[in-house]
Amino acid sequence: MTIHELNQNEKYKFWCLKIKECKESDLSVQDFCERNNIKVSTYYRYQQKIKMILCDHINNETELKNEVAFIPVDKQECHNERILIIKGGIKIELDSNTPYSSVEPLLKSLL
Repeated sequence: MTIHELNQNEKYKFWCLKIKECKESDLSVQDFCERNNIKVSTYYRYQQKIKMILCDHINNETELKNEVAFIPVDKQECHNERILIIKGGIKIELDSNTPYSSVEPLLKSLL
């Protein structure tokens, strides 16, 4: 992480605290900003930036959760065993020799 990025992170932390303070106070944004010597436009600009950062973070986490990870299996260890997949009320039983090309779309449809 660069010095610029560290400074930017500190700025965002500061503004997160200020926005939280404002929300927890009984003051309007206008009054809070006046009491804290903050320009209202600056307050709203950082509020918007932080919302965008949070939305991006949530979207990235959602995308990562929807990824399907496959672990290679040594076929010599599988002696015609069964594979059992359970999600909610759905139970799928497959032969261990089921081709990957058939299993992949099945797993993706369960997401």
